[in-house]
Amino acid sequence: WRKIFRDVRFRRAISLGINRREINQVIYYGLAREGNNTVLPESPLYHPRFQKRWASFDVKRANALLDDMGFTKKTPAGIRLMPNGKRMELTVVFSTEESEPSDILELVRDSWRDIGIKIFLKPMQRDVLRNRIFSGLVKMSMWFGLENGIPSPDSSPRELAPTSQQQLQWPKWGQYVDTRGRAGEAVDMPQAKRLSALNKSWAEAPTRLERKRIWTEMLDIYTKQLFSIGIISSVPQVIVAKKNLLNVPKKAIYNWDPGAHFGVYRPDQFWLDPKAVKKRKMN
Repeated sequence: WRKIFRDVRFRRAISLGINRREINQVIYYGLAREGNNTVLPESPLYHPRFQKRWASFDVKRANALLDDMGFTKKTPAGIRLMPNGKRMELTVVFSTEESEPSDILELVRDSWRDIGIKIFLKPMQRDVLRNRIFSGLVKMSMWFGLENGIPSPDSSPRELAPTSQQQLQWPKWGQYVDTRGRAGEAVDMPQAKRLSALNKSWAEAPTRLERKRIWTEMLDIYTKQLFSIGIISSVPQVIVAKKNLLNVPKKAIYNWDPGAHFGVYRPDQFWLDPKAVKKRKMN
């Protein structure tokens, strides 16, 4: 499996085997955006080609990539066989904190059957899931996409390079960086090494133009290599506020980093409508 996952043809094939439009319509009523794990259109670094790259639903092309890898033998049920004769079956783990991952993966399971891959779904408590991934016991997991979906050239691009064990697509590489080589594994793929070098160059870049150039190259590499596979983004988040609470934006970006969701909108400057408060006191 290690050799298979490190072949970009496999990552591209399973990305092409996801029917994102179906997921968007069935789970999100068509309100989300379909595409790769990249920055959002609200970011000055956004480019449509990064979002659309290897993100169309193309079973024929996905099957051709897997055939090109040599996985041409199948079981009577249509499941591909690996070189060791075992069926191409995967267990995908996900957090139990939300119901959406299991619903999404049910649809992914159906479309991946058409390219000869069978998956099993395994929900886990967050800490257990992370510890199993950190120890190398998980082949594939589902998690959130980029934390900062609306970066500027002056935002750190560290999410696109191996910098932390918390990055579930390469936890061993991240652990190596976290511990300064005392644990984990050194980055040993050329494209990931380039991302690491670019991340370091960004920190030393003297101009905003150079930082933007570095961001663009990193996004280009990341979306070509599909180190993580995006499904949907920009899912609407409903926020409830009392009618007499003023200065709350009607529409905004619900983003964790930066901003801590509401933090960027100065909640210390929200206030209650004095008239409404007075009326309530009179009642």
